[in-house]
Amino acid sequence: AITTGGVTYREQPWHKECFVCTGCKKQLSGQRFTSRDEFAYCLSCFCNLYAKKCAGCTNPISGLGGTKYISFEERQWHNDCFNCKKCSLSLVGRGFLTERDDILCPECGKDI
Repeated sequence: AITTGGVTYREQPWHKECFVCTGCKKQLSGQRFTSRDEFAYCLSCFCNLYAKKCAGCTNPISGLGGTKYISFEERQWHNDCFNCKKCSLSLVGRGFLTERDDILCPECGKDI
């Protein structure tokens, strides 16, 4: 029986201590969390398991909280990571060229 401090998730009652992340088993009560396939995850586990990885920094792109990112072909970048490989110019909202896995500004890519 739940006498105090219960949590309701998907219209089901849970003890606070029993409502935990499917991945790391950390308590989710009072924390930001998300779900996938009916299972609840802390944001860290969800990002590590399911989020796309940035082609620039390889960290997960959560997309949570309005995080913006760039997507091109099969790759994604955080806005802050979408930079020319040679001169580090931000390419957000600009034209760019690709050379293998690298992205280049038109100036740095003019000789390829």
